[in-house]
Amino acid sequence: MDPHRSLRASILFALGAAGCSSSSTASTGSGEPAVVAIATPTATASAEPEPPPDPEPDADRGRPVSKGIGWITEKDGSVHRGSRTTCDTAIQKTTCAGTENHLSCRADADCKSGPNGRCTSGIGQVGTYCSCTYACEKDEDCGADEVCVCRGTGTLSAPHSVCAKAACKVDADCPESSCGLSVFNNGCHEQVSLACRTKADACHTDAECHGRAGARGGGACVVRGVGTRDAASLQWECGYRSCVIGRPLVVGGEARAAGTASREDWRTSADIDIESLSPDLRAALAEHHAAAAAMEHASVASFARFSLQLLALGAPAELVAEAHRAALDEVEHARLGYGIASRFAGRALGPSILPEATAPLAADMVGVVEALVEEGCVGETLGAAEGMELERRAADRGLAEALARIAEDEERHAQLAWRSLKWLLEVGGEEARCAARRAFARAVSQYGRDPEDGPVVREDLGVLSARTLGRLRREVLAEVVEPCRAALGLAS
Repeated sequence: MDPHRSLRASILFALGAAGCSSSSTASTGSGEPAVVAIATPTATASAEPEPPPDPEPDADRGRPVSKGIGWITEKDGSVHRGSRTTCDTAIQKTTCAGTENHLSCRADADCKSGPNGRCTSGIGQVGTYCSCTYACEKDEDCGADEVCVCRGTGTLSAPHSVCAKAACKVDADCPESSCGLSVFNNGCHEQVSLACRTKADACHTDAECHGRAGARGGGACVVRGVGTRDAASLQWECGYRSCVIGRPLVVGGEARAAGTASREDWRTSADIDIESLSPDLRAALAEHHAAAAAMEHASVASFARFSLQLLALGAPAELVAEAHRAALDEVEHARLGYGIASRFAGRALGPSILPEATAPLAADMVGVVEALVEEGCVGETLGAAEGMELERRAADRGLAEALARIAEDEERHAQLAWRSLKWLLEVGGEEARCAARRAFARAVSQYGRDPEDGPVVREDLGVLSARTLGRLRREVLAEVVEPCRAALGLAS
């Protein structure tokens, strides 16, 4: 049985390579498709850990409890930055041996795009590969509005120091509070940023988020809005897995989305039976689907930006027109998503403002190709497969119909992404091909791991478990993405 045959065939047909649709990257000689290995994370525990006890109330929660230098970890687990510090630039990843299947670099000397570059080895749907990894030593190695966060600080999981967006850089920048570190894996990637803490924060520690109604762990107290033009929009709140694979609106290396507001004009009616569900479960489902709807809402801006990039690069009229149609699809996806969230919440929900929609836009060939591969060719292909899986598992007919509509549109969007990449490779030459190979290597590293579970897992109600989602992604990377890459001559 080949559950992803239809999706693979539709994309290959769009690429004019329908004859390849019955196999993966190569034939085994027995008529069975070859399987490309995707690294699977090793389980570290057989049971979920007990959540930490609720923290004691803090009457002056906006201020640091202790003073000091460098990174300071308080007893409640919160982390803030007392002063600038120097980080170890070691990168705990395997050095490239030069015998890997795909080589974006061969030696550390090839890694010149950032500070302290190393040529490291990885494994994914391309097999083994080498790519550049960079680590910062001090703030000056990062951008003007960034700081260098050392490996192992707080809950940072990166195997090296990283540059993070910063609304403050040290505690002294926050006269009445502390400069807190926010680290959060939203299910697709790790988001790291710094901002001042205040008494008005909705949360102060990760433990407060673990204890929310319906939570299963994985929650974190995170800051939203760092790097935006509206400093007043910064807010610390509980974050859970909210990343919905598809075309995100990426600004400053981070997926952006609007907050949730009470409004009637961004939702359709959703006929979903909720009578048997507890209030806590309905609230958790509403939060999940509102976050998913916000990502669909942000995709409207993402497709609008993509259409402008296509125009800037001289794309055919057909691709530009389809990009605009895809933006209109995303308007309906957002309305469907907010309709589902509103039904579970028992009140009208919609998006708040999205100022990042008008962020500065670049249209260089390399940047457009890399973003298209990660967000479109990989992201939307996975999104289409995820939508199909959600529809298959949904027990409620009304929910299944809404999910089916979204999945069908995402499949067309994936086809558009692959056809756009084909055109860019034709006009961009070897520079574009190298950019595409780098982006595919990054994408498999990003999506080949299981995400964390969110506050609720109900696969019959549109929320897949981390284990199911991770398995699905690895299957699609191997059985759909890889043969489509091969059809474009990008296989290792």
